[in-house]
Amino acid sequence: MKLNREKTTFGRHETFPLRYGWLTKGFEAVKAEPDLFNKPEHAMVKLGVGRNMVNAIQYWLQAARVVEFDMGEARATELGEALLGEGRDRYLEDEATLWIVHWLIASNAEVATGIYWFFNRFATQTFHDREVIRSLVDFIEQELQIRRSLSTLKSDVSTLLRLYAPETGRSDDHLDSPLALLHLIETKGGGEYQSTRMVRPFLPPIALHFALSQRFEEPQIVALPIRALLYGDDFRAAPGAVFRLSEDGLMTLLLKVLDYYPESYELRETAGINQIYLGKKPQRPLEVLYNHYAKRGV
Repeated sequence: MKLNREKTTFGRHETFPLRYGWLTKGFEAVKAEPDLFNKPEHAMVKLGVGRNMVNAIQYWLQAARVVEFDMGEARATELGEALLGEGRDRYLEDEATLWIVHWLIASNAEVATGIYWFFNRFATQTFHDREVIRSLVDFIEQELQIRRSLSTLKSDVSTLLRLYAPETGRSDDHLDSPLALLHLIETKGGGEYQSTRMVRPFLPPIALHFALSQRFEEPQIVALPIRALLYGDDFRAAPGAVFRLSEDGLMTLLLKVLDYYPESYELRETAGINQIYLGKKPQRPLEVLYNHYAKRGV
């Protein structure tokens, strides 16, 4: 969740945004055959896609943290089971699942570095793709102090925009991303895009609850200042930034979380700073998911 300059990833999606069904199809396939992705020809038949799409599915499974790979062999994660396992939300029918998947990808600084950077570090709300590319290049060279080919970074930005802001009337690649339903990036026309912080009243509180529970799992995290949740701190992902919430939006959603899950967190003012602390009965991330889907009956 925290950016590590020594571990970053760009361009492994083969220019394919995440598509409907890919997480479920890939998750179930690797549970049946852990070495599936070691056999590209067989994986193409099993998944019903071409070779480049096989690589893309493998990438998105890792970016969403539902599958881990060790020496080429896949293993379904506990998180993957809690989201996509038996009795859970296998087909992403619950809107909250999409928000949680978005958080998992956009906070995955190691595997989805470009997406992490866009939501946590790129603050411009109205932009063209060339501005995003230029800012990403500056970030990589100045802050990460590494170099990546311009073509790879252009591919990352193009895929990011198609992942969150598909344009109607174009090829299927631009229509199939479930994360476009979140409206976190909008197309304005003429090559211009918009990604605005706002209140977002329909954002499910469970998404912020899950993000908070993950943040509190990090070592030495005792309290989370509201400012850190809004803008980030020390290269960590910020729920307010990832969910594109304004300050009012974050506080509105946070108060809902405190109301819905009163024993999980406490809001206190310490030395004039509003901070979130764990409550009497905090929930770990997996508990948050299991409890949510059990109540929803998904």
